[in-house]
Amino acid sequence: MNPIVKVIPNVKKYNDYLFDVNKGKTPLMLSGLTDTAKVHMAYATKFYTNKPICIITYNEMQARRIKKDFSFFDDYVRNFPKRDIISFDYIAESKDVLYDRISTLNDIVDKKSPIIITTIEAIMQKMITKESLYKNLITLKVGDEISLEKLKNKLILLRI
Repeated sequence: MNPIVKVIPNVKKYNDYLFDVNKGKTPLMLSGLTDTAKVHMAYATKFYTNKPICIITYNEMQARRIKKDFSFFDDYVRNFPKRDIISFDYIAESKDVLYDRISTLNDIVDKKSPIIITTIEAIMQKMITKESLYKNLITLKVGDEISLEKLKNKLILLRI
């Protein structure tokens, strides 16, 4: 454990903050902290409350920097990236971002990821609802037969 995290509970304002977090008074906004202090504060909050943390920042570069800073404290920090919007060539679009987004969302649903770092742009992008996604899951196995019409209708329900 980082020595700074041990000292933080001695600060009255921090104890008031932890009290609010534990009582469910969220979301809470903290301002006036340096970038390093934000990472310390978020990690200390996770450490003392064991609650999930979501850090929303202004761009992807800052999100990557925060994730790198978190690696000093915790290895399991997830980045929820913004979706690439490429209008001229759909084939050139990387699927890695899509897979990262889906993987992070699955970790959130499974309560596996206590710290998520994302951007304003990423959370503002339209997504399918959890209910609609899980209601319309399609499981295909080798040898299964499915009607093309049924498959087409399911895929239409899953589009954003």
